[in-house]
Amino acid sequence: MKLPTPGSLTLDWSPAALEGWDLLVQEVKQLGSSAGKGDAFQQIKSRLLQMSRTMDFRRLPELLRKRVSARALTELWVEDPEFMRRLMNSQLLRSLVEMQKPMLGIVPLQNLITLYFREFDRLDQLGDGMRSELQSTLEDQLELRLGGERRKAVRNVLSVLYDEADWLLFSDGPKKLVEHIRRENRELSEAFNLFELRGLDTGRYGDICRAHYYLEKLKHLPVGQYDEVFSELFKPSVCKAPYEGQQRIGHAALEILIDRADGDPGESWQNFIMDMAGDPRIASSASNYREWWKPLGEERVEKVRGWLAKEDLRLFLKALQQYGKESRNSDLQRMFPARKNFLEGLERLKLVKRTRLMLGRKAELSVKKILGDELKTSYVKLTNDNGMSDKAVIYIDCGEFCIVEGSHSFKLWIYLAPPSEKVYSYDIITLSHFDLTNKVPGNYKRLYGVSAPYADITHHPSSWQNKVFEFLSKHGIRIDIEQLLSEKDYDQHIRRFGIPVVKNKKKDLLTKGKVVKKEKIKPSKVLDNVSNEKTPSLRNNDGLSELAMGILQHLYPSEVADVKSMAYLLKTANSKIINTIHHELSEYCVQDRNFRWRIGTEGIKKIKEKGLI
Repeated sequence: MKLPTPGSLTLDWSPAALEGWDLLVQEVKQLGSSAGKGDAFQQIKSRLLQMSRTMDFRRLPELLRKRVSARALTELWVEDPEFMRRLMNSQLLRSLVEMQKPMLGIVPLQNLITLYFREFDRLDQLGDGMRSELQSTLEDQLELRLGGERRKAVRNVLSVLYDEADWLLFSDGPKKLVEHIRRENRELSEAFNLFELRGLDTGRYGDICRAHYYLEKLKHLPVGQYDEVFSELFKPSVCKAPYEGQQRIGHAALEILIDRADGDPGESWQNFIMDMAGDPRIASSASNYREWWKPLGEERVEKVRGWLAKEDLRLFLKALQQYGKESRNSDLQRMFPARKNFLEGLERLKLVKRTRLMLGRKAELSVKKILGDELKTSYVKLTNDNGMSDKAVIYIDCGEFCIVEGSHSFKLWIYLAPPSEKVYSYDIITLSHFDLTNKVPGNYKRLYGVSAPYADITHHPSSWQNKVFEFLSKHGIRIDIEQLLSEKDYDQHIRRFGIPVVKNKKKDLLTKGKVVKKEKIKPSKVLDNVSNEKTPSLRNNDGLSELAMGILQHLYPSEVADVKSMAYLLKTANSKIINTIHHELSEYCVQDRNFRWRIGTEGIKKIKEKGLI
């Protein structure tokens, strides 16, 4: 019998009927979630919660012998963070397992697995070794349940953890998981499905997996290019996650970026580094330095400091330009392009090794008004004395010479070596006009001798650059002046002053900071400028180094006439000078009760034995 084709069936449900159906679905879900959780279960949960509030645990051992208590306790650990904090520790975990012999039920075990993947490294906040304790518990329980003949062919989270327990549950499990999917050329989301960890990737374990995944991405990101991975790595939950040993994910990210960028890292990379770790140009005792920069090593720190020198130059010029506009100082505005060309030229010539920015209160406000949140650099605060509140000053170490350059009404100071720790030490947080114009030059003389050359140059529009060039050329320092001047200023300079003639460099001008290669010298008189027949001379090629010769020849020439007078040769020498050359003269020099240095009796004896005099 052939039946006709039925028409389409359309059911028209009333809103009231649909509302009842929704209520029925919710009721079924509630029944499912409360399965196995009768009155006894709820009572035990209530008693455990009361214990955590009163801290009265006298009845706890008896309670833990019940199977239902294991479900209640582990569920509270998962559901209630405060309960977990108060009532989870290694001792209680061991007691729970001991009283639930031969092994935990499937629900408590699943609860512990959830807890492990959700909390992971945070478990150690509950007590040292809590993570490893829970790891061992899971390994033992998986072995009891799946080991030997108990093993079934079903693939689920228990079987996977049992098979991969020797790496997946360890502290470096996230890193190894990411390495595995990289080898398999898979996405991270696939990994959690592959290892049956669906739903367990939302906690700390998953966060750390993603962090390692991001690190791998950094290794292949073009230098200087921005990527969304930066915003992920910057999250505290990611950057402070454990990596290897005492290192964090953030440390590993910083190392990758710093090591990969040989030159300019680009704005995106530099901003990420500064946002995460802060400015490295702060005191080594500062907490932020100890937390982020010290673990990276001094070489990386110096590399980043070199990058930030350009940032200091930019900020100094911003402050200088802004002050010229706000003050309507026409002279300053007219001179600004020349100073900008000069300082940026030093950077173009790759002479800038280190900088230190200094800002007065008003100059600081000006820069902050321009840059706002972009101002991340560390700087020295200038005091308000002598009109320094509206000044900006920058110290620039160019290797063979150093500059202290200021904004309006502040001279350009140029030295042949770092003049004083005051201008480059990261321990210094404030400086005054007197510090910069008196103490710094004074320290320079004490360090390198009273005749150590330096210059303080007023910014006269027509000649200040030439005075800098003359000073450098006079002391044997060659510099491409065309890079420091605009095209127009360069043409005018050549017509008026010509090309500076660089004289032979005098290697003995400074007694500190110049590393002189130790080498043998030919027999000659120790002091060429002392015309005395008894002047000691060298008899072989094991002479003193050139640096030691410089000390003898130029600091105390009038005191050397014969062997006896050498005993008093260094009687007025500064201890810092001796420290500089101690590798050459320490076996000959002694310090008397007045802390003056001289060549002692034993020193003279050794000099004679070596045939040096």
